[in-house]
Amino acid sequence: MCSAAVRSRPCPTSWRLGGVAVSLLLLALLPSACGGHYVVRGTHLYEQAHYVEAAEVFEQTEPRLASSSNAERARFGLYRGATFLKLGDVLHAARWLGYSRSILNSDPRALDAADAALLDTSLAAVGNVDPAAPARNDRSELATAPPIASDAAPTH
Repeated sequence: MCSAAVRSRPCPTSWRLGGVAVSLLLLALLPSACGGHYVVRGTHLYEQAHYVEAAEVFEQTEPRLASSSNAERARFGLYRGATFLKLGDVLHAARWLGYSRSILNSDPRALDAADAALLDTSLAAVGNVDPAAPARNDRSELATAPPIASDAAPTH
């Protein structure tokens, strides 16, 4: 049994400071843990073949690109482009896949191996789509994707 004297003692100062430190640490980590949630959500919808819903998520969250990391921007561009490709919009697919490729070219660690392979496959598919689609040349959307330093992302 605890005596009344033990129960009424306040917590040691070190416990209170430790609690404050843990709270501050969690608050500091929260933005990084949730920062790319919109990319993850769109990616999951793409992987589940919910392409229209994925396109909506990407469209609604595009303004977040300006404050996103290279990895988030590269994945966003990859999956937005792949989504457009699945929906049959080759022009917009090429633009977003080119955006992702330009980030990967300047930051090779922006995509993991599986996503880099999907990017290569998707870019190859863009080149092999319906012959009635506009022909690509050296000055196509793929060749002129915006540089990383620019906050401007391609628009849909």
